Amino acid sequence: MTAIDDTDDTLPDTHFERVEALSHATTRLHFDPYADIDWEAPANALDKDDPRWVLDPAIAPLAATAWYADQPLQQRIDMGRWMTANTFKVGIQFEMILIRGVVHHAGKLRNADPTFRYLMHEIADESNHIQMFQEFINRNGQDVPGMRRMSRFIGPIIGFISGYLKIMLFIGVLCGEQPVHSQQTLLQRRADRLPPLLNKITYIHLAEEARHITFADDYLTQHIQRSGRLRRIAYAILFPVFLRWLMGEIFTPPRSFARQFGIPRRTFKSAYWRSEHSRRMLSESTADARRVADHLGLRTAWSKRIWRFLGIDGRVPRYRGEPDRLYEGLSVAKLVEIRTTVWLRVAAALLMAAVALLATPVGLRVIAVAVAGATIWAIYHTIRKRLGGAQANEPFEWPRLFVWTTVCAAMIPAGGLIGLALVVLMILALAEFMPSI
Repeated sequence: MTAIDDTDDTLPDTHFERVEALSHATTRLHFDPYADIDWEAPANALDKDDPRWVLDPAIAPLAATAWYADQPLQQRIDMGRWMTANTFKVGIQFEMILIRGVVHHAGKLRNADPTFRYLMHEIADESNHIQMFQEFINRNGQDVPGMRRMSRFIGPIIGFISGYLKIMLFIGVLCGEQPVHSQQTLLQRRADRLPPLLNKITYIHLAEEARHITFADDYLTQHIQRSGRLRRIAYAILFPVFLRWLMGEIFTPPRSFARQFGIPRRTFKSAYWRSEHSRRMLSESTADARRVADHLGLRTAWSKRIWRFLGIDGRVPRYRGEPDRLYEGLSVAKLVEIRTTVWLRVAAALLMAAVALLATPVGLRVIAVAVAGATIWAIYHTIRKRLGGAQANEPFEWPRLFVWTTVCAAMIPAGGLIGLALVVLMILALAEFMPSI
């Protein structure tokens, strides 16, 4: 990537080429909610008794509770319709905040800047999404509030102020759109279980928001690298804070929902976000945002503590929308394979210990030293995890290589080649549960 001086207001030509490519892509393929959706088609009618409105435990934390499972089918259907409509209402309110900030920012761009054209395309897309969501809400027939009262009050103010703070504006764009993109990707993977109208709306929104996320990602990449150290520290702090706030608005229904459907206070609190299942869902919904923050250099060893404190830390996907294979693809056969691998590693370590006892007069010392070396390796990784953890796609870690080399070198005088082989085998066995070098 081209290096840019902090005092230089120009951007590399490649950035503008990508912006123009996104503008052309929007021109070639865009959607009109009243031309591309046949709202009057019988298949798109919103059936209030359709069991496909029942919430999916993989997407909605409330659906994973025992209380929800015990409710009558019609009650579960009504809650699913209400929450779907409210999520769209939150989307309307968020996109109105975004439009305010983007219009304000676009008005300050110089003439002939290709970014202006793209931003106008994005505003048109968001306006269409607002109409599409509102039409769905109107036909759904439930008067949903969307965001909580305080967020509805401060939202327009944040939108106006963000027009002066372009980096924070597009951090906000990413923090709002990435979690929704993640949730709707899960919905599309279960498209056969969705009402046709919901499936169509989700498909259109996903297709166009992918361009918006791509632009925001590239825009931040080009501008954050030109920011000073203090500004980067501020961005590293505000990114997870913005993300957690918007996650709460997008995924947590207001208290009026709990009162309307008689949800017990303990059940509501457990579902948002105190249970193990809901905390994992919260973490997984922010996986794409973590990938972007890592790419921007905003998830440092110290700032990751903020992510953990807010409950939005976790794995880093290799690409946008990569599923959590540990949970989504964990079949019974896979579990058996994992257990078999672990037991084979343990058996191999025990076999080496037996060889040390039978082949050398100092077998116990060899085993003791090997266990000590493997323990040092485990302690190092425990400390590393507490300081931020070794994430995917990070630069090579010299401290890890130093610990590996030191432990292995210490085995030669203490336990000979057998001791070296034993400690290497034990460390490799530990690699089943922690990153290897």
